[in-house]
Amino acid sequence: MEIGDSVQSEIKDLRLAAPQHRLGGFTLEVALIFSSFITFGLAWLIWNFIVWGQGQTPAKQILKMRVHSIDTGKPATWGHMAIRQILIPMAFSMVSLPFTIAAFSLAADEGSDISIGLSFILGYILYFVFLLVDSLWIFRDKESKRLTDVWAKTVVVNESQII
Repeated sequence: MEIGDSVQSEIKDLRLAAPQHRLGGFTLEVALIFSSFITFGLAWLIWNFIVWGQGQTPAKQILKMRVHSIDTGKPATWGHMAIRQILIPMAFSMVSLPFTIAAFSLAADEGSDISIGLSFILGYILYFVFLLVDSLWIFRDKESKRLTDVWAKTVVVNESQII
């Protein structure tokens, strides 16, 4: 038996989080972010940095879910979570950046403030579309992985009920 086979068997023994549970976690995460505007996001940010070391986000901690690495079969490390939660979403935003810059430069040539505002709106719409596709990707298969999970090589496990 190879190392990869044992990791795959460990992951198969885990109970993966259902798409509805994942969508609830995403919704709760957004609500927590918006509610943290009272503290300028500082409380949410600190909470994130603390629970990432356990393979969780604040919403996942509340809903008893945990991110596991496909490579090791163990909870994701702090660094793995930082890649999953920061670097991959930043890559999403970079995809819409050329479109925003092109629209902005065309608008600046015309000199219209309305055109410049529309170019920023276009950028935000493109980024929102990427986030929407990423969050709805969980309904695609039985593993309920987001695109972020595919790229980060992670799965989200439901720990609220032991098998």
